Amino acid sequence: MKFEDIKRLPLTNLPTSFYAMPNLSLAINQNNANGPTIYIKRDDVMELAHGGNKTRKLEYVFADALQQGTDTVITMGGIQSNHVRQTVSAAAKLGLESHIVLNNPVPERKKEMLGSGNYLMDVIMGANEYLIEGDDEKVAEKMSKLTQELIDDGKKPYVVPLGASNGLGSLGYMLAARELIIQWENMEISPSHIFLGTGSGGTQAGLLMGLRYFGNKTIKVVGISVSQPEEIKKQTVRDVLEQIKEVIDVDDDLVTEEDIIVSGDYYGKAYAYPTDDATAAIKLVGEKEGIILDPVYTGKAMAGLIDMVKHNRLENPKDIVFLHTGGAPAIHSFADLFLD
Repeated sequence: MKFEDIKRLPLTNLPTSFYAMPNLSLAINQNNANGPTIYIKRDDVMELAHGGNKTRKLEYVFADALQQGTDTVITMGGIQSNHVRQTVSAAAKLGLESHIVLNNPVPERKKEMLGSGNYLMDVIMGANEYLIEGDDEKVAEKMSKLTQELIDDGKKPYVVPLGASNGLGSLGYMLAARELIIQWENMEISPSHIFLGTGSGGTQAGLLMGLRYFGNKTIKVVGISVSQPEEIKKQTVRDVLEQIKEVIDVDDDLVTEEDIIVSGDYYGKAYAYPTDDATAAIKLVGEKEGIILDPVYTGKAMAGLIDMVKHNRLENPKDIVFLHTGGAPAIHSFADLFLD
């Protein structure tokens, strides 16, 4: 099938805004008069309970779910998962029951994570929560058991994958790529790099595939890993790219190995553990542009962008784009980083 033939269920108004950040650009380039202008794509501003990048993916996933006649959705993530929050919001909007299996990636912050942010929103929106103490394997076991229990109860459950980052969900960022290309043409700019945080891989894979599919062969998509070493995350992106090829017809060589760029230098101890550089980046963007990032995803991605620009680690940088994938609600669980 062609990209245009895949059913999509609009869940937010598009396009999201795109603009330059002059104050941040000046701060980053204070020792380089010829430094690049930094732009931002505001995918944090959408209509599913404070928005974020998962909304674009869920437009395709929920279209498929409704086509299959579901009345219940199930998904998983961390206690402060942005993906879970947006999935629960979409389910409520569409009149579907939602069940969420959550684990805690930062045990020492359990109290803070259960007292605010995304988890609080999940509760308000009526999700059925299941807290699991354990690793991904235990979460998967609970997901499987829960799915069968709901079937036995006469429900028609639909499992939304982690981050909605399968081949279908990632089409949301192919659509975003087309949106960006139009915005760049209207502003008469030709960005050299686009930065984003890379977790479950669907956003980077979809964006990269979309840019090449819709004709931009030059821009470099730089994923900043938020949780694992470079090679692991590269493989995650490769896997999703292959899944996209199972959904739509694309040339095998449309995206090359050289196109898959991931840095594993900025995630720190592990997923959801804050870093000093990310905290500093959050403060800088907040003070200079009035935009809120988060310690789990966008703070680490911005820390990578700032470091690479300041230390001239990019080839011919020009009009650099930062994709804001959302996550600000989770910042409340890390208030102590900013209130000292």
